[in-house]
Amino acid sequence: MTKALLLAGTLVATASGYAWAQQTFTAWGHTFTVSEFAPQQMMVAVATDTKTGRKFNVLKLKNGKMMAVAPINSMRGMPETSQEDMIQ
Repeated sequence: MTKALLLAGTLVATASGYAWAQQTFTAWGHTFTVSEFAPQQMMVAVATDTKTGRKFNVLKLKNGKMMAVAPINSMRGMPETSQEDMIQ
């Protein structure tokens, strides 16, 4: 029992340390700080191009707009998002 608690504590500490280390990232020659991650419910779908069949994920925002979800390293340039479209 003690070993299980110690192992669980170690995993939590490791995960917490990793999360703390991920408070910044670098892309497009800029360093970004990251706010605290917070669980949220989202409307998620898959968008499929009718001609090519290529797919990507989309979120439906509270204001009714759609936002594409893509890995940061696959974007060609730094995205710009208006304050009203930020997910908060």
